Amino acid sequence: MHSPYCVWYSFDKPCPNCKKEYLPIDKDWHKLPRPLYLHEHVFYNIDNALSANKNVKGLALIFFMGIGDYLYTTPMLAALKEKYPQLKFYGYVSKNIDRNNSPIVGTMLQTNPAFEKVFYFDGYRNPFIWKNYNYEDAFKDIPEDFLVLPVYYEYDVKVAHRVNSLFKTFQLAMPSKKETPRPVFYFSAEPSEEVRKTFEEISKLAKKRKGIVFLQLDSRGSAYTYPYQDDLIRRLLRDEYLVLSVTKSAVVDEYFKIIDIKKFSFNESCHLLSLLSKEYKTYIIALNSVFWAASAGLDIPNLGLQHWVDKKVHNLWYPNITVVTDYIYKKLPKNKMIMACEGDYLRHNKKIIDYKSEFVYKCFNKMLEKLEGKHA
Repeated sequence: MHSPYCVWYSFDKPCPNCKKEYLPIDKDWHKLPRPLYLHEHVFYNIDNALSANKNVKGLALIFFMGIGDYLYTTPMLAALKEKYPQLKFYGYVSKNIDRNNSPIVGTMLQTNPAFEKVFYFDGYRNPFIWKNYNYEDAFKDIPEDFLVLPVYYEYDVKVAHRVNSLFKTFQLAMPSKKETPRPVFYFSAEPSEEVRKTFEEISKLAKKRKGIVFLQLDSRGSAYTYPYQDDLIRRLLRDEYLVLSVTKSAVVDEYFKIIDIKKFSFNESCHLLSLLSKEYKTYIIALNSVFWAASAGLDIPNLGLQHWVDKKVHNLWYPNITVVTDYIYKKLPKNKMIMACEGDYLRHNKKIIDYKSEFVYKCFNKMLEKLEGKHA
């Protein structure tokens, strides 16, 4: 279903070059109970908008999403800038933390060379429909000669991948039909002082171990923290790995380090991982959360714990991820899934399961065997 409004409307001004009569826009549209909107896909025709209005100077791209969601947009944003190099790109990010949004997206946009300016607005979500996000406050900072484009994607069983959906939304040609473009990071030529210092400290330890395992075992989106992290860490330590984690733990060991995210921006954390992976064998074990996308952009093997049944999970998957699951996903390659039986997990609640730490450790070694066989 296409929107009845052209893409260059504002809340209170009609399109000056539009001959068609459009319905008046309800300023409380974000509050409307529209169940069909769950299935509505928005499409933008920027070429038509530019043809209709020669005075357009830039694109106002509005984000209300988490960091992982943003990472999936990066290939599309790069392609969009390549297609419209003459336009200025301004980013608008909700300053409020909620189930949909993380303000940290703004700090990521500030590292993206496509964007000249980044603004924050007072946005809030509809309790049921994420697309019905109120971003009216953003308009106070949007120039009159900018097109306003909320960054939408479809997350559906029928969608091949979230990145594909984003390219279709902005009517861009996919750069490759064979492989979905991976997230793009923009790191400074020289690491920050904190990243450099931490890299040197970790390197001293990593030289004495057989590899690095990075853990991300809590998820904001599902409000879940893996309960057996400490035991998993101890198993990895006994197997002579250096273990890093962004999730708090009670484990005290010379070869276990918590990455203090208060010291680093998210981009710096990923820069640190990128530097480490170039020098040492590095792996990730992560819940289905931000580090699924991040691991793909960093090209680091990831044991992905799918802790609840999500038939749309192929929208988020990349070939570097081996998925631990108790459900067979027909749209994921069989050789990229490790199946859990009932004895391999406990029921956390009606929706979420807790994989036993010994099973996760076993799956990690299975992933390593496949990787070593591939590179033999």
